[in-house]
Amino acid sequence: MGEEKLKEYIKATIHTTTQGAEALAAILPALEITGFSVEDPADLDFILASKESLAWDYVGIRPSQEEGIAEYGEALVSFWIEKGSDGVENKIHELRIALLKLKSDEQYGVYGDDADFGRLWLDTEICYDDWKDKYKEDFRAFSPCEGIVVAPPWDNTGYAGGTLRIVIDPGMAFGTGSHETTAMCLSKLKELLKPGDSLLDAGTGSGILAIAAALLGAADVHAVEIDADAAASAACNIIKNNVSEKISLIEGDITAEGVLPPGADYDLITANLSCIIIEKLLPILRLVLKEEGTMILSGLLDVQEKRMLEALNKTGMRVAGTEKKGEWLMMEVRR
Repeated sequence: MGEEKLKEYIKATIHTTTQGAEALAAILPALEITGFSVEDPADLDFILASKESLAWDYVGIRPSQEEGIAEYGEALVSFWIEKGSDGVENKIHELRIALLKLKSDEQYGVYGDDADFGRLWLDTEICYDDWKDKYKEDFRAFSPCEGIVVAPPWDNTGYAGGTLRIVIDPGMAFGTGSHETTAMCLSKLKELLKPGDSLLDAGTGSGILAIAAALLGAADVHAVEIDADAAASAACNIIKNNVSEKISLIEGDITAEGVLPPGADYDLITANLSCIIIEKLLPILRLVLKEEGTMILSGLLDVQEKRMLEALNKTGMRVAGTEKKGEWLMMEVRR
């Protein structure tokens, strides 16, 4: 019997930044590219720095300064396509066009004056056999904050009683919990949410914050996502965590009439988005926040703090507290 022939795959790698990786997480599914991995030195440094105080379960992680991962400060977004599959050349071509458009949007301030997506350079190489699933080997259950564990569907590691376990597929939409902004939001959500609270998650992405709220005891959760592919990812994660009865997933623009239910008001609102999008959403978010309610805002760079303070002041909101991790900022906001 002859040896089994190994399958050939094209591995495509985009050289970008943490901000760029977040933007790509929304763009790639629109090109029918799923199962991609993000190797972000900033995230790996955060995990290594926190391994003594938090229950990280990390595999194959190296500091970003070590040669072989990426240029310091550069993130890598990779995906695999079977060589010879239908439309593979067109898909790579479409991706190159999408990268050019993304770079143009960045330079023209579409994502804010402080956006930096790096080189957005695309490399391709030929790999064999199971390389398309390699990201699964390095993504294991970990703890983004005390009392919460995030795990991919293929990791059934057990944890001590009282630990909240959230199942998230890391290859679909932004929000696995490893990024500083998501970790800060999860920690603050665990601190503030009371059983029976209502919550709005604006720009839910993977659904991780909405799912966490439901598992923590929220009675009514509305998760809104404008991107169809991200909404599909959130729907899958909601089912995996058995919280479908508690979460209403809404696909649409939160600022559009009729997207939120009539008379909606919330005890808590989470928005882990870019500064420019949060600025746009603030008027509607304030309108649906209860008088004694709280917003948890993140996705903000520390250099954008003054800008966000000015935007909050214009809408009659005040900052009750801030937290910083690395270059990222989270704000606890009230009326």
